[in-house]
Amino acid sequence: MKEVPYRMIRNEPGDFEETLSREGAILVSKTGKPFAIVLDAASDSLESAMRLVSQLRAQMAVAEMRTIARAQGLDRMTPEEIQTEINAVRASRTG
Repeated sequence: MKEVPYRMIRNEPGDFEETLSREGAILVSKTGKPFAIVLDAASDSLESAMRLVSQLRAQMAVAEMRTIARAQGLDRMTPEEIQTEINAVRASRTG
């Protein structure tokens, strides 16, 4: 994936658009660090692209939650410990 500096969007929008059209996706960097991924989304595929982006963000969030759970040792909880935690949360919501 081609990387371009953030300032290219502001200073050379035509070049940015041409590069995006040619590449299909661009990694945008800000002060030398990855900042964003820009996808070329033709108007006829915009809805599909937005749906896929939403799914990807959800998958990334789940992966992050799993990483945190492993780091905290929560992946080793027994089914009984999990149920106890669920019951405690439910009780706190109703009382």
